[in-house]
Amino acid sequence: MNLVVNYAAIGFRPYWETGEFINVGVIAVEAKSRYLTYKLISPQRTKRITACFPELDLAIFRNGIQRLDSELSALAIETNLWADGAKQAGTNKPEQRDLFIQEGDIDLFRKLTMPHASPFYYASKGTRLTDNAEQCLEELYRRYVEHWNLTPIDHEEKKLTRDLKRLLHAHRLDRLYKEAPWVGTEAYHVGIPLAFTPTGEDIPQKAIKPLNLSRPTPTRIYTHGDEWIAKVRRLKRVKCLPKEFLFVVKMPADKDSQRAADEICGGLRQLGVEVVDVADEKAILDFARVEEDPELELKS
Repeated sequence: MNLVVNYAAIGFRPYWETGEFINVGVIAVEAKSRYLTYKLISPQRTKRITACFPELDLAIFRNGIQRLDSELSALAIETNLWADGAKQAGTNKPEQRDLFIQEGDIDLFRKLTMPHASPFYYASKGTRLTDNAEQCLEELYRRYVEHWNLTPIDHEEKKLTRDLKRLLHAHRLDRLYKEAPWVGTEAYHVGIPLAFTPTGEDIPQKAIKPLNLSRPTPTRIYTHGDEWIAKVRRLKRVKCLPKEFLFVVKMPADKDSQRAADEICGGLRQLGVEVVDVADEKAILDFARVEEDPELELKS
């Protein structure tokens, strides 16, 4: 990888005072040659804009992004005339004119992405190493605009965790279960939201993990479920699996999704962990109870 690409997501922020914005594109500049490439969403893709800013006149967005496209296109033609081949080779032409350094030592990327009065602004700046600037741009666009390969916060699992904490609290078990952000080794570790770890122990004696398998498609169920099957298998391999491990599962409603969820639950059970439905409070409490010991202390 011999190209250094500086990039920035392009955000649409119609009301600057609120700070709310939506990513609508990405721009990238190869550091050495100043080869510039960018990608914007279509002016017709307004569903996300309408959902976030329902009161906005869509003409502001459509006209604005068309104007931005024209400006960036003209800029790319001008600068890339002298950076031909940079997207592959990263070579800098000896005769290349510096079209943009006019105010001290400000390079193209820095000057282009400086704050300015516009509903479109540059955020989430970063740098990547690559062999192909165009391919790098596509990957960045998929990530920042189309949200591919993200691991967003699972709000449903957060809610399940809160519900479990309330259940444990109601039965005076909450003092026993704390978050264990590091279960495993230096080489491999995971976080578990509810774990009972007596003093002097590095591995939880009991662990409870909510698992949301109520997802829109079987594919998403398999993807999320397989991730935890792999984690359990890895913890077992490095001899750091909690002695007793319970997955509290929220199951999907439709039959096709249920088959996928049942397969995930079966895979977990085969690894020696317990799986119960989120509605089975008795089973959860039976698992969570710890034999009374007046000298019991918990790892802080």
